[in-house]
Amino acid sequence: MSDFKDPAAADRDDPGGPPEFNLQDGLSLALSYLEDPSNVPCPHCGPGTIEVVAFLDAPSMEHGTAVPTNPDGDYTVVLYCHRCGRAAALDLSRDEGTGDRDAA
Repeated sequence: MSDFKDPAAADRDDPGGPPEFNLQDGLSLALSYLEDPSNVPCPHCGPGTIEVVAFLDAPSMEHGTAVPTNPDGDYTVVLYCHRCGRAAALDLSRDEGTGDRDAA
């Protein structure tokens, strides 16, 4: 048996799964992204580690389908931190008063 210890494992919510951002982290990421999408610092690792991985069509996401799109209109941005391995999907769609979307 190997004696290898994953240094990131100590910071994981589930020892067998990947680390996760919590609600406060998600809010910090969303506010940073809205302020400057090209400069989103990781709440745990600081600046220069977050990459925008994809822009996905938000209405398609509601139906369980990941469809790439441009970052305008209703979209979800997927962020990944290369240092801590956490990822986040931020739904940036706007409720135009249709009442179709539930508050999270």
